Amino acid sequence: MADERPWTAHREPSPDRALDRRRWCLGAASLLGLTACGTRPVAPDSGTGAATRVPPFSTAPLAGGLPAGWRNHVVRRDLPPTRFEPVQRDGRVVMHARADASTAGLRCDVDLDPHRTPWLSWEWQVDQVPLDATVADDDLDDSPARLVLGFDGDMSSLSLRDQLFNEQVELFTGNVLPYATLAYVWDGKATPMSVFRYPRSSRIRYLVVESGATNTGRWLGYRRNVLDDYRRVFGAEPGRIRSVGVLSDSDDLKHRSQTWFADIVIG
Repeated sequence: MADERPWTAHREPSPDRALDRRRWCLGAASLLGLTACGTRPVAPDSGTGAATRVPPFSTAPLAGGLPAGWRNHVVRRDLPPTRFEPVQRDGRVVMHARADASTAGLRCDVDLDPHRTPWLSWEWQVDQVPLDATVADDDLDDSPARLVLGFDGDMSSLSLRDQLFNEQVELFTGNVLPYATLAYVWDGKATPMSVFRYPRSSRIRYLVVESGATNTGRWLGYRRNVLDDYRRVFGAEPGRIRSVGVLSDSDDLKHRSQTWFADIVIG
């Protein structure tokens, strides 16, 4: 198996409880809405209505805008959005995310079979990481860099708790969550290769691939076997990959960070 370590590359609820529930639904959607099902096809390469590869950020026009196939995804309308724009950095076009007490991401719809194309490769660079931020704590789960995959599956097999959670997210945000979500994250303090479950859904898991501030300011590259990661994290076989997203958020700790994302490849 190839080395998967990072390499350095340069009852009726009370009104208060109802409000709290709405807040955490919105919070979940802001983190996970990147994997929500789209209502329109994006950059189809086949007749499926979704791309059969991840559109490269390097094809984005520097004059502004996103590469074909990508779109902004902002769910928390009550919070400032993280700003994304293509920039020239270190001799190539990459996607720049500027988070300032904000949350938002980019996403694209795809149609990929992880059994045939299991290898996920990407690079990112972060200028700073708040050391208190961690996906292990729902109140501190800011992360300057996340790469999020949404997977197909049998929605009828979900537990009642997960079905209710999905319905609440859809009710408050209009986003339909996928069967399963796997997010690769840069954490402030959790040990790399740690796995965390989102507290309100068993179908949302975080896999820490980078931790702390030691490697800030440099390009880090990763090559992950999505098939192996899904089996390890969920203990089952994955369905098709239906969406890919990147996210940078700083709304919990109200800090600032900058992240640069290079092209994402699944093959």
